[in-house]
Amino acid sequence: MRENCWKEIFEAIPFACLVLEPQECSAFMMVEANTAYLELLGRSREDLLGKDSREIFSSNPNLSEYGPDSFFATLEKVIRLGEKEEVNDLRYDVENKVTGELEERYFSSQNFPIKNEAGKVEVILHCAREVTAENKRKKRDKEIEEELSLSRQQFKNFIRSNPDGLYRLDMQGNFLHVNESLAMMAGLPAEELIKSNFINFCTPHDQDLVIEHFERSRQGKVTSFEAEFLAATGNLVALKILLMPMFLEGSVAEVHGIAKDITQLKHSEKVIMEKSRFLEVNAAFVSSLLEKEINQEALQQTFGVIAETVEVDRMYYFEANSDPETGEILISQKVEWCSEKTIPQIDNKELQNMPIKKVQEITGPLVKNLPFTAILDELAPGELREIFIEQQIKSMLLLPVFVGDSLTGFVGFDDCTYQRIWKEEEITFLKGLTQNLTNAFERNAALKKAKQSEEELKLSEQKFRALVQEGADLIGILDIYGCYSFVSENYKKILGLDPQELIGKNAQYFIHPEDWPRVNQQFYQLKNQKQVKISPFRFKNKNGEYRWVQTTATNLLNDSAVKGIVANSLDITMVIEQAREIEHINERYQLAATATQDLIYDWDLVKNKVTRFHRGPQELFGYSAEAVDQYDFWRNNVHPEDKQAEKKKLAIVISNPNENFIKTEYRFRKADGTYARVVDRGYIIRDYTGKALRLIGATSDISEIITKREALKVANKRFKMAMKATNEMIWDWEIDTDSVTRSKGYKKIFGYDTNEATTVHAFWLRKVVDEDRGKVQRSLADAINNTGVKKWKLEYRFVKADGMIAHIIDRGYILRDSNGKATRMVGAVLDVTNSRRLLQKVQKQNKVLKEIAWEQSHVVRAPLARIKGLLHLLEEELFEEMSKKEILFHMKESANELDDIIRNIVEKTEKINVEAR
Repeated sequence: MRENCWKEIFEAIPFACLVLEPQECSAFMMVEANTAYLELLGRSREDLLGKDSREIFSSNPNLSEYGPDSFFATLEKVIRLGEKEEVNDLRYDVENKVTGELEERYFSSQNFPIKNEAGKVEVILHCAREVTAENKRKKRDKEIEEELSLSRQQFKNFIRSNPDGLYRLDMQGNFLHVNESLAMMAGLPAEELIKSNFINFCTPHDQDLVIEHFERSRQGKVTSFEAEFLAATGNLVALKILLMPMFLEGSVAEVHGIAKDITQLKHSEKVIMEKSRFLEVNAAFVSSLLEKEINQEALQQTFGVIAETVEVDRMYYFEANSDPETGEILISQKVEWCSEKTIPQIDNKELQNMPIKKVQEITGPLVKNLPFTAILDELAPGELREIFIEQQIKSMLLLPVFVGDSLTGFVGFDDCTYQRIWKEEEITFLKGLTQNLTNAFERNAALKKAKQSEEELKLSEQKFRALVQEGADLIGILDIYGCYSFVSENYKKILGLDPQELIGKNAQYFIHPEDWPRVNQQFYQLKNQKQVKISPFRFKNKNGEYRWVQTTATNLLNDSAVKGIVANSLDITMVIEQAREIEHINERYQLAATATQDLIYDWDLVKNKVTRFHRGPQELFGYSAEAVDQYDFWRNNVHPEDKQAEKKKLAIVISNPNENFIKTEYRFRKADGTYARVVDRGYIIRDYTGKALRLIGATSDISEIITKREALKVANKRFKMAMKATNEMIWDWEIDTDSVTRSKGYKKIFGYDTNEATTVHAFWLRKVVDEDRGKVQRSLADAINNTGVKKWKLEYRFVKADGMIAHIIDRGYILRDSNGKATRMVGAVLDVTNSRRLLQKVQKQNKVLKEIAWEQSHVVRAPLARIKGLLHLLEEELFEEMSKKEILFHMKESANELDDIIRNIVEKTEKINVEAR
C-alpha cells in the first residue's frame, strides 16, 4: 500500500472529519479536514488548518449558551480518559458566509483518540454529522402538540364558560349534551335536562315555528329564528336560536344549536318602541296643535296622557313674560291637568303674573336652562315650602322652555302621593316631551314671522321621515371573490351609484387602494367564519369621492336562497369626520394648555383631588413636576398672612349656589424662597341643586405686572409734576365725533376751562388769529387726508381767554384704521410766546450791533486815517502844501470827529443794555 494512500482514504470518507492536535492551555490546533467537513461548515482549508479551534469556533454573541464550550469540554474529556466520546444533538450556531448572520445548527459527533506508542493521545479524529433538520422538526412537533393541548383546553373553557346556551340534539329532538348556560335558561340541572325533549319547553304559540326550523336542520340546512320558551321555573324566556346540522358519512346525525337569551333585549325594544311611538304621536300632535295658535283644551288632554304615563298627579305649563315697565320675569299658569284626587290650581289668582324671583329656589336652575327638582322634607322654610303645603305637593319637577336664548316658560310635574326622587331617565324622557312643546312654540313664533319658513320646515320633516322609513343601510351580495351579484336601491340614494353599475364588478374597484389589503384580508376570513365585521374603510361614490363605511359580512354561500356573502354597510363618514374633529379639538386644547403662561388646574371638590397641567420639567414658580403634583403643594406655599383670608373667601363663594366665578390675589412662595404676586381665577361647576362639584381655573404670575404698575404710578407722578412746570397742554381728538379731551394745563396756559370748548372746529379754530386760521385748516386737512402722514406740526398764533395773543407750536400723532382712515389724533400744544418775544429783542439788538460794527469798520476809519496821514507829514516835516499850524488844526478837527463817533457808539450800546434789562 502506498505511503500517501491513508490521506486519500481520509479524503474519501463520506463523513465530515476533522483532525485536532492538543496544545497547551486546553487548546486544539486543526491539522487536517476532509472535503465533507469543509462543505459542512462552508469553509476552505486556509480558513481552518493551522488555526486554534477556539479562534474558528466562536460563541454566538446573542445566545452564548449555544456556543462551542460543550464541544471543547468533550475534547478535553477524550484527552483525559483516552476513550472515544459521543455527543448527540449539540447546538452550535454557524456564521453564513453569504449573509454574515449566525444560523441555528445542530450536530452529532464521535471523537476518537489517536495515541502514540507510549499511549499518549497525539491527535483526535472528530467525525460530525449535521442533524439540524431532525431537531427543528422535533421542536416544531413539540410546539404543535402544546398548541393543540392549549386549543383543546380553550375549547373546553369556551363550552363551559360561554354565556350562550350550547347543546346537541339527536334526530328526535332529545338533548344529548348541554352547557351550564342552557341549563340555567331551562331552569333545570344539566343532568336532568339531558335526555329530555325540546318540545317540553316550547310555548303553544311558538311550538309550530320551532318544529319547522328543527325539521329544516334535520334536512341539512343551517337555520336561525327567535321564539319564546317556557322554563321549568314557569318563566317565559325569549331566545335567539341557531341550528346547525352535523353530518356523519354524508347524512345528518345530530343537530347542534346555540341559544342566546334575548329576553331583556326584547323587553327593552318593546319599551323603546312604545316610547318612540308615543313621542312621534305626541310631537306630531303638538306640532299640528300649535301651527297657528295654542289650543289649551287639546294641550290639557295631551298633558293628561303624559301625566298618567309617568304617574304624576298634576302637570301644568307656566308662561314667562317680561314686565314691560320693570323688565322682571313674570310667570302665569296657562294649562293644567290634575288627577281626581288632586286640587286644581288653574284658577288660583296668586299664580298669575307672579314674579319668578318670588320663588328664589327655582329661579337659578330655570334661567340657566336646567331642570329643578325638590321634595317636601328637604325644603327650607320659605315661599316654595308654603306652596308645597298649600297645594299638597310631595315632590316637584320643573323643566324650562326656551325659545332661542330666552326663557318663555316651564312645564311642571307634581307628585302629591309620594316624596318621589326623580330618576335621570325620567327627567330625560320628560325633557324630550318638553322639547316638543318648545319646538311647537318655536314653530308658532316662526309662523307669525314668515309662512315660507313653516313650509320649508314641513318639507324638511317629510324628507327626514322618508329617510328614516327607507333606512340608511347599503345591502349587497357578493361571491367569494368579491364580485357583486345584487345591491339595494340605497346605493343610488346614498352613493349615487345605480345598482347596474355595481353588478358583476369587484368591490376592489370601489375601495380605496390604501384600505384594500386590510379589507381583502378580513373578507377572506369568511372562508372559516360565519360572520366578519370589517373595520371602517373608504368606498368611492358616483362622483369619485370616497365615503367611510362600516360593513358586516355574513357567509350565506350555502344558503340556497342567497348563495353569496351578504354585506350590510352603513355610511359613517360623518362619524369619522366628527371623531377627527374631536381629536383636533383635544389636540388644540392640549397645545393651548401647554403654551399658556398660566398654571391650569382642575379641582374635584367632591373627592378633594386636584389635577394640575404641567408645561414642562420646571413649572411656573421653579418647582419640579413631582413637587407640583403633591396634594398639599399649594396650601404649604401660600403666604401665611394671606392664607386664612383666601380660605375664608373661597369657602364663602363655594357655599353660595349663585356664585360661579371666583378671583383672588395673593402671594405665593417660589422655589427660590421669594414670593410672587399671583392672581387666581376659577369657574365653579355645580349640579342642578347648586352644590359645587368642580373648580377649574388658572393661576397667573402678576409679579412683573405689579412691579410695572408701581413704576407706572411713579412715572405718572413725575409726569404730572413735569406738566405743572411746563407750558404744554396735552390733547386727544376723536376725529369722527370731533370730540377733544384736554389736560388741566389748558386752563393754566390759555385761561379756558377744560369742560369748555370740547371740539376742534366749533371752538379751537375760531380762537386762532384770523391771519393764521386758513393756514391751520389747510395744514391739518392735508395731514389727515394723506394716508402716508403719521405726524403733524405747525406754529401759529392763538387768542387766549384774556384777549392776549399767544404764539404756540402744535404737534400731533395720527392714528389710522386698517384702511388708512384717520380716526384719532393725540398731541401737545407748547406756548412759545416768551421765547418768540425774546427772539424779536435779539433780532433788534443784532440790527443795532450790525450798525455799530459798520461804524467801527467804516465811519471810524475815515478820521483815523486823516490823523495818521497828518502825523506822517509832521514826522517827515513836509510843509510844502500845508504849514505845521494847518496840520495841527486838521488833526484837532479829525480828533473831535472821532470823539463824536465814539460817543454815538457808546450811546447805542447803552440803549441795547437798557432794552435787554
